[in-house]
Amino acid sequence: MDFVTLAIWYGFAFLVYITLIFQAEYFPKRYFYFGAIILAAICFTELPYLSNDYFRFLWDGEMIHLGISPYDFSPDQLVHSKNFNNCYYLDLYAGMGELSRSNYSCYPTFNQFYFYLSTGVFKDIWTNVLLLRIFSMGTILVATIYLEKLLTEFNLNPKRSLIFLLNPLVIIESVSNLHYELPMVGILIISLYFLLKNKLLISGVLFAISVHVKLIPLLLLPFFLSFLGWKKSIKYYSIVGTTTLLLFFVYIRLDNYENFLLSLRLYFKEFEFNSFLLYPYLQYGMMKFGWNLTSLYAPKLAKIALVLILGIAWHRKSLDKSQMIRRILLGIIVYYFFTSTIHPWYWILPLGISLLHFSWSIILITFFAILSYGIYSFGNDSNFRIVLEILNLGTVILFFWEFFKPQKFHKFLPKIVC
Repeated sequence: MDFVTLAIWYGFAFLVYITLIFQAEYFPKRYFYFGAIILAAICFTELPYLSNDYFRFLWDGEMIHLGISPYDFSPDQLVHSKNFNNCYYLDLYAGMGELSRSNYSCYPTFNQFYFYLSTGVFKDIWTNVLLLRIFSMGTILVATIYLEKLLTEFNLNPKRSLIFLLNPLVIIESVSNLHYELPMVGILIISLYFLLKNKLLISGVLFAISVHVKLIPLLLLPFFLSFLGWKKSIKYYSIVGTTTLLLFFVYIRLDNYENFLLSLRLYFKEFEFNSFLLYPYLQYGMMKFGWNLTSLYAPKLAKIALVLILGIAWHRKSLDKSQMIRRILLGIIVYYFFTSTIHPWYWILPLGISLLHFSWSIILITFFAILSYGIYSFGNDSNFRIVLEILNLGTVILFFWEFFKPQKFHKFLPKIVC
């Protein structure tokens, strides 16, 4: 399937999605849940089409079964040894991208747990991919129960969950392409529910687990201070910090922690993909200096983002739960605006958070996000990147307009949001 065909089919799916959102109030919720399960089941019948990350997932899982930490060796360092000279390992190696082959794993501990559970028994890629999906979807089934409880805690319609579960980007990137933003958001939702119930120990442990699926939830921690107050925040941060460190020690040791950090640095200092601000900044650097300055510009932008996020989180001493969610959503958008890498599946996190503070702009971004796959087809063609930059800028402007003037959008809200 070429990019144009993909974009057309995705556009059609999104049109159906918007229609379902507006009609959701008129039908029982179970019909839509059943439809989401059917769509997920359809995705189970094929290997991921738009991503080859699953080869690395299976490789890491197999390494753990062999007693090898995924942070000890890169696939390039292992594949030529006699223990890996069989068709299964060679197929996994061949399916990875060059970047993945030459670097250590960048996936944290609990993410590795999913990989471990899905490997070790069958030396078959299709079967193990099926297991990856089963364990991932199992997390979401449990999280959906708590998502409805969380929506009720905010006095919101539980049918809002459909805005998330039926979103084409969620289905394609999480179920089909097997990115782990969906389990991460699911665990994070359960953590937020227990946080609001003042069960700090359970919430803190679950929050640390979500961090060990994807590191991005760390971004949310500053926002809890103004909500919990100093005393509870210190207790909560201690629980999160201790659990996070203990989970790191499962596979990371003094002799390999630098390997893990080295892989992370690729995303924060060396790699640029579909960035809002860094790409035009790099073009300026190319014109002025004649070479790619990602390693120079990306850390500077990250520091600016950190200062802005802390300012957003801490500029008022006391916040209620609704204000906290608003600030979290704003902080995530600010981070994405400045970050060097923004894959389509990254938008699953703000979409999940926006269930508690509805945002048309976030839904619109999940529609435009699929266009970033065009970079693989068109490369850095200037005209295509200009179109992406205009769309990116337009959705960010719409977000801030909607954020600070929400009353302007009330007449466009579906009934499950009102």
